Order: sequence, then C-alpha cells, then structure tokens
Amino acid sequence: MSNLLNHAKTLESDGNFPEAIQAYEDVIQSVEESVFVADAYFRLGNVYREWDELFAAQRFLSQAHQLDPENSEIRDAIESLNQYFSENREDIADQMSRQNSDQIVSLFRIATGIKLIAMEKPVQAYPLMKSRTKIYPNAAVAKHLLTDISITEQERNSAIEYLIERDWLVRTSADLYTISDSGLYAFYTALAILHVDNEAYSDAIACYEQAYWLDSDNLGPLYQKVICYAALEMWNDVITNIRELPSEIPTEIDQVAYYTAVALSNHHTFQQTNDEQDKQTVIDACKTVLSLDKKDKTILKLLDSYQDKKSWWRRK
Repeated sequence: MSNLLNHAKTLESDGNFPEAIQAYEDVIQSVEESVFVADAYFRLGNVYREWDELFAAQRFLSQAHQLDPENSEIRDAIESLNQYFSENREDIADQMSRQNSDQIVSLFRIATGIKLIAMEKPVQAYPLMKSRTKIYPNAAVAKHLLTDISITEQERNSAIEYLIERDWLVRTSADLYTISDSGLYAFYTALAILHVDNEAYSDAIACYEQAYWLDSDNLGPLYQKVICYAALEMWNDVITNIRELPSEIPTEIDQVAYYTAVALSNHHTFQQTNDEQDKQTVIDACKTVLSLDKKDKTILKLLDSYQDKKSWWRRK
C-alpha cells in the first residue's frame, strides 16, 4: 500500500479528518497507481458522507467508481447514497440551496477581505477572513467545498467580479463556478499577514503551510514561517526550517526579519554547542541585517557580544 495512503488512513482513524482529507488529496495528486487513487477518492467520499456534505461525497464516490468499477464496496456506497437522495428529495434540494448560499457568502467574504487589505483597512478585513477558516479548516477542504457553485448574473456582485477578474474564481460550466488554487493561495497568504499583524503567529504559520501546500513551487511561505517561528522564540523550528531552504531568499521576504531570525536562532544554538560554525553564522547574519538597517539595536548588541575585544592597555 502507498505510504501516503497509509498515512491518510491513520489520520482518519485517529479522528483528524481535515488533515486526512488533505493527505488523501496528496495521494490523488501524486500517486500513479489507479487502485490507490480510487481508494483515496472512496475514503474522501466516506468522510464527506459522515460530515453530511453529500454532494462532495457523491462527487468523490463517482470518481472512485470510474477508476475501480469492479469494487463492490464502492458500488455499495454509491447505491446507498443514491437511495438516500431518492428518499429525501425535498430535503436534498433545500440543503443544496442552503449550501450554495453559504458558498457565495464565503466567496463574498474572501474577496471583500482581500479588497479591504488592499485599501489598507486590515482591522475590518481580519474578522471577515478569519470567519472562513472555521468553516473550511484547510486548503483541501476549501477546495473541495467551494466548487460547482451556482452563481447567476444577478448574483455576480462586485466581490464575485473581483474574484473572476483575477482568475481566482473560474467558470466550470453554465452558471457553475469553482474557486481556483490561486484564489485560495491569495486567501491564505492575505490571512497570514493579518495574523502576523495581530501577533497570532501560530495561526500565521498554519496559513503559510496551506499556501505552500497549494503552490509548492513558491518557497516564499516557508521563509515567512521562519520569521513567525522566531517571533514565537521557537528556535529549533527556525533552525530546522532554515536548513531546508536555499540561502538566496525571495525578494518579497523581509530580509531584516529573516536574517534576524537566522542570527537569533543560531545564537541560541551556539549557547548550547559552542560550535565555531554556529558562531560564524550568527556574525554573518548580524552583518547582513546591519547592512540593511545600521540602527538595529538588538542586532548591534548581539554582534558586539561576539566581537573579540582587546584590553584597553593593549590597544594601539
């Protein structure tokens, strides 16, 4: 069995359903063997059925059946769900309408929050953006549930247009729209910045992790995580993450904040190891910070503590 699939099933059995959903999505995106992918779709269908997200469940069970049509367990799950739909048509119609309205509200709040940030109104944006994470706990769940949303011409307000113009909301057919990965990326990175502004660094780290999950080619969120770990004084996590990153940092990253994190975390490590390489890393990082900000008192003081001083009577 695929290790990724095994991991996802372990998360599911432990009750970590949002994390399991994301892990099953990883299987779908990266595993080639159709039997494993079918199993991942099947498990997703079951999880969403348990959550009473019936339309998502139907979508994933159908995809599982297409990949593994002879699987009786998948067929039984589809037949059970279809029977439920048949016996509860009015309730299903009401649920579809209610969920569609909730999805449009989510899109409205995401777009309005990002627009408010662009207008330099973060205080108003923060509660709007945070409210979405309660409903969609990670990018995979958001991606699965903000899909096939029926939006008529009358419902295409300025917020919806804002998402469409940036290709963050894409038409899938007729009046059906689905949020794009780039739209979710914009949401999580914008919310991460708001969390940082409000010193909610752990929440910011979680958002940057989701952004990286959506676009692993963009390393920017990983550098941002380093800065957040430093703000939390989680020095071991800073070191661990730094070692996995290229030394040339992206232009959009605050270099002073990043190299300050490098200096302080390696200073913490040096206190324990007395390793010359850790010491030199501190010195180099301090010099980089001071080349950007000559008046940084924290770094000036730290670098001064690493300078070899001669006694006054030996100075020339």
